[in-house]
Amino acid sequence: MSRKEPTSHRLPPLADRVLALAGGAGDRMPVRAAVEHMIAVTYGMTYDAVVTRFGPYESMIEEIIALVTRSIPVTANPRSVKILDIACGIGNVGLRLARRGYTVVAVDAVRHLIAIAREKHHSSGSAPNLSFHHLDIARDELPGAGTFDVLVSMHTLYWHPDPAALLAASRRALKPGGHAIFLTYNRPARVVQTFREAHRAGGLGAAVGALRWLVPTAVFERFRDCDHRYMSEPEFHEALDQAGFDVLEAHPTFLVGLSHLAWVRARE
Repeated sequence: MSRKEPTSHRLPPLADRVLALAGGAGDRMPVRAAVEHMIAVTYGMTYDAVVTRFGPYESMIEEIIALVTRSIPVTANPRSVKILDIACGIGNVGLRLARRGYTVVAVDAVRHLIAIAREKHHSSGSAPNLSFHHLDIARDELPGAGTFDVLVSMHTLYWHPDPAALLAASRRALKPGGHAIFLTYNRPARVVQTFREAHRAGGLGAAVGALRWLVPTAVFERFRDCDHRYMSEPEFHEALDQAGFDVLEAHPTFLVGLSHLAWVRARE
């Protein structure tokens, strides 16, 4: 979630609006689905507080931005570059890219997260080169499919019910030869285990700091109603290859290497 500026001063009215939306959704959908939406919304509304000034998250976002920059010809006008942000959450990555001048389309399958993202975008006073849409590209028609220069999918594959369909749709979204940055978790972020790994890698301060992300994320994952698919690096690269992508660069990232990152190009 796919989250940047502190939002505590805006949360009460926004929370009221989103909870009202969720309440309405609960009247029309099974209770389990309504609960799943509420969990996602709760996590989305608190995510800024979790990741703001969190070093490992900031480093990961800077990696993504650097790869987006490398995907684009130096001579290109940023506004002419179309970027698709998949499972955007409350829109932090899309907002960061839009501030660099790119035209960004951000999508998410959770309608209430899109409501939060739009509110955040409106409150931040961003330029009109960022738009949010409620859809899942694996099953819904994507406006502008085949015209995007770059695609970003941040930790979507490990929870999506049909990762192969998501990758196939991602390939269709891009221009021939377009680039994508995919990140997926390679193992669960277990609190005690990851704390120990962070301690070994960076000392007690780094381990304690990691708890800021580990604890709320562990709680969120505990209550999510989805199957988690943690891919090894060979499995990840094989899935990308079968979807029509060539891996240009890949490496572990985030905290103690919890994620695989792959920079890829769509085959022409």
